[in-house]
Amino acid sequence: MKLYLQKFTVVVCVSISLFQVNLSFAQQTATSRVGVLAFADRSSVAERWQPTITRLEQELQRPFELVALTPDQLDSSVAQGKLDFLITNALTGVSYKKDFGTTSLLTLVPRDGHLPTQSVGSALVTRVNQKVDGYGDLTSLDAVSTDKQAFGGFQILAGEMAHNHLNPFKDFNSLKFVGFPQQKLLQLVAKGEADVAILPTCVLENAIANGYVASNSLKVVLTKPTTGFNCLTSSELYPYYSFSKLGKTDHRLATEVVKVLLDIQSDEQAAVIGRYTAWSATVNDSRVFTLLKQLQQWPFVTNWTTIFKNAMPWATVLAVLLFLGYLHHLRVKRLVVLRTQDLQDEIGQHTQTQKALLEQTKQFYKAQRVLLTGEMASGIAHELNQPLAGIRYLTQGCIYRLSNEQTELKEAMLKAIQQVDRAQSTIKRFRNFCQQPSVMKQCQLDQVLEETLSLMAPEFLRMQLTPELKIESAKLMADASLLQQVFVNIIRNALDAMIDSVTPYLAITLSNSADGVIISFKDHGSGLSEAALERLFFPFETSKDNGLGLGMIICKRIIEEHSGEISAVNNSIAGIRSPGLTITIFLPTKEAEID
Repeated sequence: MKLYLQKFTVVVCVSISLFQVNLSFAQQTATSRVGVLAFADRSSVAERWQPTITRLEQELQRPFELVALTPDQLDSSVAQGKLDFLITNALTGVSYKKDFGTTSLLTLVPRDGHLPTQSVGSALVTRVNQKVDGYGDLTSLDAVSTDKQAFGGFQILAGEMAHNHLNPFKDFNSLKFVGFPQQKLLQLVAKGEADVAILPTCVLENAIANGYVASNSLKVVLTKPTTGFNCLTSSELYPYYSFSKLGKTDHRLATEVVKVLLDIQSDEQAAVIGRYTAWSATVNDSRVFTLLKQLQQWPFVTNWTTIFKNAMPWATVLAVLLFLGYLHHLRVKRLVVLRTQDLQDEIGQHTQTQKALLEQTKQFYKAQRVLLTGEMASGIAHELNQPLAGIRYLTQGCIYRLSNEQTELKEAMLKAIQQVDRAQSTIKRFRNFCQQPSVMKQCQLDQVLEETLSLMAPEFLRMQLTPELKIESAKLMADASLLQQVFVNIIRNALDAMIDSVTPYLAITLSNSADGVIISFKDHGSGLSEAALERLFFPFETSKDNGLGLGMIICKRIIEEHSGEISAVNNSIAGIRSPGLTITIFLPTKEAEID
């Protein structure tokens, strides 16, 4: 067993060692990508720097890839982490420090003998007859440049103009970016298609030396004095190309690369084709920071793009939370609307109930007028119609006996008949107003009683009372509207009697008997004295301060009109009087008429 464990341990250790070796080998053999900034033809840029990259591959025995990129492509590749090293102008290398952690390792020494700290500048080229004595003269000129991101050219001059309180995008008469080659800009100025060209230093001198333009046709204006620099410049001079590593690049690999580049001599193919003398330690780039400040670029202004990218996840989470909150707000708002609608519906139902109850009350008062004045109206109408009819007949008889010559008298008699007819019509309308004959038809009495309780529901709620109900199904021939008025009056009297009761109680029963229906209303109100009970169904007898004393007599006459009976007794238990009153109604059953 011990021997087996020893063998297993050896196998595990060997496996781990092999894994580490393979991992190290994979890391060493991974292709390192070197990005080069290219404004012009990318193939020519790649040809210039490929011998340098080949030298790195030979010395370090690992693959390198040269990638020539436009400014926008370079920004995208750096942001996506696709590059390990950069060969760029000093301004671009410094700009990447904050967001991508680039570190400047080396500075290129130019082959023309210029110092690496003073190798790149901007020249304003105009025609020899163009007068430009100061930056103020530029505001009336039409300018051309290659690219707005070109360091040796437009960006350096933009910094100079900003230092002189000018903005090249606003203060030139016009500004156009026409691309490469750079000699094309010289031709535009020479032909008069542009007034001034913004170019890197030495471009005009090289074009004259190669015979591309005449030496007496163009000139550099707004020049600045320089020491040891054999070209005219309109701006300060800045460091040459820099070699930088990205923040993710391994420092050990960067150290090996720096050693190889520092060993390149000026007569080697890589230096000759690359147009440089050697690589040196990084130089002072403080002037580049000054230029960035003049251009209002990082670190002197807020990089909103980077801030937006960093804040995007949090902004997304916040947006989702706000959206969910908004959905919750809509849900709560919808619930509030639904609850409000329910409340409005309930209020509407309550209002309808109140209206229906008021209508029943009006019908009840109308029934009072019918019952109290109906007979009197019928009697008056009968007594008045008799003499009026006699007057009419006598007047007509007189008209028949008048001659045709008695027109005035006949006309007076006819007017008298009209007045008689008018009086009879008035009496008829009066009688119709006072009379409302009962409409007897088959009805479901339990439903009539339930509708009455529904009408009185607000009153029950006000009294905090729930009636005790024992209702059976019952059918009979009756006027449902008049019976409902009786039920409303009895229930309202019961509630008025219990207005001061601590525990109000109301029991309503509806039961069938052999020859009719019995409805009982029992309350625990104040009850009535024996004298008041005997005169309950007499007119103008009431115990209420504002009562007319007609309610119960009307109820009695409605019940009697249905051939029924109504009675009232004080409550008692085992012969001993208890609070409240019980009113009982008996209605005989009538068979429904069959059509």
